[in-house]
Amino acid sequence: DRAELCYQVIYQLCDFSDTSGPTMRYLRTSQDFLFSHLQHLPFSVKEHEISTLNQMSWLMKTASVELRVTSLNRQRSHTQRLLHLILDDMPMKMYSSDEGGMEEDMRSVSGLIHFDTASKVRRKILSILDSIDFSQEIPESMPLEFFDRSQIEQVIINCEHKNRRGQTVCNVKLLHKVLVAEVNALQGMAAIGQRPLLMEEINTILQYVVERNKLRQCLYAKRHALESWRQLVEIILTACPQDLIKAEDRQLIIRDLLQDVHDKILDDDAAQELMPVVAGAVFTLTAYLSQTVRTEQKHSYVTLGHSQYISMLDGSFTALRNLETVAVGFSSIGDSSLHIILRKLLEFILKTGGGFQRVRAHLYGSLLYYLQIAQKPDEPDTLEAAQKTMWQRLTAPEDSFSRLQRENLAIIESYGAALMGVICRDACDGHEIGRMLALALLDRIVSVDKQQQWLLYLSNSGYLKVLVDSLAQDDLSLQSLLTPQPPLLKALYIYESKMAFLTRVAKNQQGALELLRSGVIVRLAQCQVYDMHPDRKS
Repeated sequence: DRAELCYQVIYQLCDFSDTSGPTMRYLRTSQDFLFSHLQHLPFSVKEHEISTLNQMSWLMKTASVELRVTSLNRQRSHTQRLLHLILDDMPMKMYSSDEGGMEEDMRSVSGLIHFDTASKVRRKILSILDSIDFSQEIPESMPLEFFDRSQIEQVIINCEHKNRRGQTVCNVKLLHKVLVAEVNALQGMAAIGQRPLLMEEINTILQYVVERNKLRQCLYAKRHALESWRQLVEIILTACPQDLIKAEDRQLIIRDLLQDVHDKILDDDAAQELMPVVAGAVFTLTAYLSQTVRTEQKHSYVTLGHSQYISMLDGSFTALRNLETVAVGFSSIGDSSLHIILRKLLEFILKTGGGFQRVRAHLYGSLLYYLQIAQKPDEPDTLEAAQKTMWQRLTAPEDSFSRLQRENLAIIESYGAALMGVICRDACDGHEIGRMLALALLDRIVSVDKQQQWLLYLSNSGYLKVLVDSLAQDDLSLQSLLTPQPPLLKALYIYESKMAFLTRVAKNQQGALELLRSGVIVRLAQCQVYDMHPDRKS
């Protein structure tokens, strides 16, 4: 506990604006505190698991602050040194240095780190994730004979309080006092004869409460460690200079992180309480994976266009046919890795079941970012994109984007009605943000579903009719927005998402027919909000 408090105090000193500068300068120049302590991560968690996880959490939080500060101050050598330690998969040998008291910008990364390229080791950021056990043993229910279970549960709740870490736990001493007082209040010879049995049952209750307190504390420590790990990953991806990590290395690191964090949360024994933190991390990682891959593809397209221009000037047109397949591809990460990430993401969505709508909102956002990878950089999302002739579409060769898009759709459809049902339910009656993201996801999938499997499911299952009928409720909500002091604009955003999806469905013949059968024209004609205008006078 003392070590945990020390790490916490150090973090709070580094995080507080008035003490951050001097504290971090002292730790950096005279102690090399962070680097030397981060080398030993992950700590052994076999004994004192809760305290050890909290120590790691505060240390990772402090490392996040250090990376952020050194990046802002352009202290590249310090940032690069920590990034090497956290991200590299090559064994690292430290050499002694007598330059502990020198100024920060005089330190040399190459003089402190040597890489042995003979074999690879596991990245430290992945080893830290490995050390967090996602499973959690749940204590067995109390075998009660004399006390009423529901009343005991209420007494336990009444004895709960927040400890110094902010965790809600039961005060065992207070509970013991309450239960003993209840036994002492019993009268009669029968009560006196059963007192030893009652006291034994009280001990059983207290033992159960102790185990439940430990369960809550352990889950809190794991959630704290995961949040700190996620914060460290986000700082590395967002705050550190982009050029310190090569684009292809960045993709490989994100791929490894995504696959490993999915493997841990998809385990049958993984605690559901950790899902929200993991879903947030998956969202951030997928967003940056999409960004790095799309940036690489845009660069490939620029290279392709330049090469074509040179070829036209030279008159050498023979190479033009093969340029696209050479320049365009997902070479850094590979299609197979992308497919694995997609499958794990879909399995995560299905694992949430009927609950965890906010978790699925993160996962829907992640899936939208993933599907952007297969979208051509120059592909406009407008009606003009559909003006190519049928002959042009049939004769055009399949590029890597079209192939990845087709393979993605095949993977999505392989999960069948189970996945369709979850997304369609959220699009119809989910949480506001989840509903918008589910509608956007349906919009994207329907736009690439040439076989119209999703459109048929929407129609046959009645979800399309539900969306169309809900326009009547949207009409009332939108009318309330045209007042001098309108409520929140959630209704407007949901309406926009819904109309964007219905417009997508109406862009092909079968979709337009299904909408007409659902009565969309009648519903739109009944909407009164289109004839209303804001009251500008008030």
